[in-house]
Amino acid sequence: MRGPVTAVKAFALTLVPALLLLCVPAGAQLRFDYDLASSMRFDNRENASSGDMFTPSMTIFAFRLSPEIGIRAVTGDAANGYGFRGEATHRVMLGADVTADFGSGRKAADMLGELTLYYSLQKQLSEKCSMEMTAGVFSRNKSRGAYSEAFLSDSLRFYDPNIEGLLLRFERPRSSYELGVDWLGQIGKGRRERFMIFTAGSAEPWPWLRMGYSGYMYHYANSLEVRGVVDNVLLSPWIEFDLAPFVPLDRLSFSFAYLQSFQRDRINVGRYQCPQGGEFTFELRKWKLSLRNTLYYGRDLMPLYDSFDAGGFKYGSGLYMGDPYYRVRPAGAAIDVPALYERIDIFWEPRIAPGLYMKIAARFNFNGRYSGGSQIVALRFDLQELLSKKRR
Repeated sequence: MRGPVTAVKAFALTLVPALLLLCVPAGAQLRFDYDLASSMRFDNRENASSGDMFTPSMTIFAFRLSPEIGIRAVTGDAANGYGFRGEATHRVMLGADVTADFGSGRKAADMLGELTLYYSLQKQLSEKCSMEMTAGVFSRNKSRGAYSEAFLSDSLRFYDPNIEGLLLRFERPRSSYELGVDWLGQIGKGRRERFMIFTAGSAEPWPWLRMGYSGYMYHYANSLEVRGVVDNVLLSPWIEFDLAPFVPLDRLSFSFAYLQSFQRDRINVGRYQCPQGGEFTFELRKWKLSLRNTLYYGRDLMPLYDSFDAGGFKYGSGLYMGDPYYRVRPAGAAIDVPALYERIDIFWEPRIAPGLYMKIAARFNFNGRYSGGSQIVALRFDLQELLSKKRR
């Protein structure tokens, strides 16, 4: 019987050529393509000050390696109806995510988290507009919209690094938009049907002004054993002012966002709950050193977090992917009473070498009083930065 590594190699050698025949246009010149991303994260979280009410104290120390191989093809398209003649870049890639959680005692075979397999198309639609489409299982980093941590927490981005579905992006010189679907779970025994439709967009009419939106619709449905569906919608328009062009700083920004949620547990509650709030963020940056202060005032954005489904299972982080600190509430108050959450981030992000970046950070959370913090050291290596310089 073949071991798991041999099986993966055989799978790659047979599947990639088959996908190339299906996805890449006839007559295109094929080139071997590859990529390698790696990251290390040390995150010491101390939340005893809040009694671990929002998230438990823990230390995350892990390393992830994400290699990819495949084929790239560039084709020239005939002129469109506006007289523009563009090129299209097709990529078919196969890869894997290998994660080592230090101290976990996991065996080597258990470190292989997920295979990545996707097709991507990059196409210039006009002189000022480009499109990128990605379909399959691919890195979450391909989504470049501005999402608050109320949408996705930093720990989820690290431990669930891939999207399974489809992503469309449109870029213009001063604006960008994206729309995607992430299929998170197929109905099964002990497994709920789950998917998320997400979107974001931004425009920059002047160098000192940006505005945009972000949002998702999360469908949290049945498993074979448990009936019940929860709808979770979160929308957020925002505006940002960056005064860095007028002062000797790399960044001096103020942003304001409105967060509106619509949630319905169809069986247990039956009606929509609509918590909302406002978020203000101030950021100051000079010499790669940054101070960011985030203030959220509003209602608990996760009112069903501590509720249970028909099978007796807590919704918790299965229903909510954002930072649990957005479960704001004054001590002893009802859930629907507005409260203040403040987060202070101090971080240094130097570029150690071409393609290699470091982040050293400290985070402080306040929910009426100091409620926990973390110390972070992270490394990130991006091979594409090196390859792009080599191709110039």
